[in-house]
Amino acid sequence: MNIRNTYRIFNRPTLLSMMCRREKGYKIVKRPDPKTLRMPSIADAPSIMDILKEKIRLNGPLTVAEYMHIVITNPTEGYYMKKEVIGQSGDFVTSPEISQLFGEVLAIWFYSETQKMGSGKPLQIVELGPGNGTLMVDFLRVLNKFKYKSNELSIHLVEISKTMQLLQAGRLCVSHKESDIELPYDREGETVSGIKVYWYNDLKKVPENFSWYIAHEFFDVLPIHKFEKTDKGWRELLIDLDENQKPYYRISGEETQSVKMLVRPPLDAGDRTELEVSPRSLGIARQLAERVDQFGGLALIADYGHEGEKGDTFRAFHKHQVVDPLENPGESDLTADVDFSQLRVAASRAPGRDNYAIVMGPVLQKDFLERMQGLARLEVLLNNAKNEEDKEKLTASYNMLIDPQKMGERFKFMAFYPSTMADILEKHPPVGFANLTVK
Repeated sequence: MNIRNTYRIFNRPTLLSMMCRREKGYKIVKRPDPKTLRMPSIADAPSIMDILKEKIRLNGPLTVAEYMHIVITNPTEGYYMKKEVIGQSGDFVTSPEISQLFGEVLAIWFYSETQKMGSGKPLQIVELGPGNGTLMVDFLRVLNKFKYKSNELSIHLVEISKTMQLLQAGRLCVSHKESDIELPYDREGETVSGIKVYWYNDLKKVPENFSWYIAHEFFDVLPIHKFEKTDKGWRELLIDLDENQKPYYRISGEETQSVKMLVRPPLDAGDRTELEVSPRSLGIARQLAERVDQFGGLALIADYGHEGEKGDTFRAFHKHQVVDPLENPGESDLTADVDFSQLRVAASRAPGRDNYAIVMGPVLQKDFLERMQGLARLEVLLNNAKNEEDKEKLTASYNMLIDPQKMGERFKFMAFYPSTMADILEKHPPVGFANLTVK
């Protein structure tokens, strides 16, 4: 057969159609409706320990940050996802639970500092990690005294736990409901006075408007990476399983990616041999700074922490007692002291950079409350107390907040202001942060 006949055969329509016909290489699959998807039942969900074992089996030792993330936020078994954890029946108590004075003082601070900017209306109040909702209840009581109307105020709560969202909604709202999946917020509700309340799982989803940002005992639960300085340089502390399948610490043999990315000047300066870094904390601090600077408002961070002098602060709380964070994962609150020096670096204005905040603090909780006339507010509460027993409780609660041996020096406050307020703050120093230089 010559080449001409070959071409003639290939040009026959039937043969060409057979050779060139394409079969479908895919199968049409009906996608599930997101509105019908549900989490697996608790009975079918693997335990936290099983999840950790499988993660380590597949990927090797975990960073402390990975461990914290799994233990705290697993959708079905995570510590904050399945039960109420704050209060006498839980594992720890917070300042708003100890005394109403705490939340009232913070609300007055926000209101006072906002008057330096203008009316501050309309106003968004954004709370990160709202706990039981107690702090917001105290805020609303103060704002009612200042005659804020429902159309001038909205509340935006950043909370990843559905359990805690329901608890907060029960405290704050007369009605609430889960939102459609297309909306940026997970739940919406309304207070008895008509104020709208919204819940989000991420700060990025909160509308960018003039806001008061409150982060009370929020940063201390964000995952940290732990590092130790060895004779070979900085190495990361990892979590592995021993021969009995129990978690234990081990040092990485080589530099991990986290060492290369996070251990940088000035964090590794001096004679430090231990270091904790929370990338998530640094990112959120920067978000708060940019939001305050671009859209106006104030941010106040209140947490227990230090200014870079501590190295190993990772621990757990169970039934108000400090316990080993590697024992019974998922049953205890995991936490680490906040390094305020790192938050300052993440948020502060820097040469050649825009949209960063003026950072004030940190100051001791004792000093902040006293400068905010906490004692004067205590006297008002004492005068209104019904009996001597109530007076003793009020006094004991206030003393717990300011006692240096209890919460007075362990907890600290830091504030972010818009960069345009530099001249105003020089003339009218921030209340609660007296005698501090504007940075």
